Amino acid sequence: MKPVLYRYRDSESVIMPMEGYTPPEGWEPLYDKAALDAAVAEERERCAKVCDAIAYEWRGANSQSVQCANAIRKGE
Repeated sequence: MKPVLYRYRDSESVIMPMEGYTPPEGWEPLYDKAALDAAVAEERERCAKVCDAIAYEWRGANSQSVQCANAIRKGE
C-alpha cells in the first residue's frame, strides 16, 4: 500500500508523504491512492446524478444539465 496521507495516532494531524521521508513512530497510513481515487469517483457519480435528476424532472431541460453531468463524470 502506498499511502496518500499519514495520521498521527488518534489526532486530526495529517501529513503527506514526501520522497525519501519516512514518518516517525506514531504516524500511521490513512488512505492509499486506490481508496482515495474510489472515493472521488463515487462522489463525482453522486453529483452527476443530481444533474441527471434535474434534467429528468424538468423534462427537456436544456442540454446544459446533461453536459454538467458528463463534465462531472470526466472530472472537469
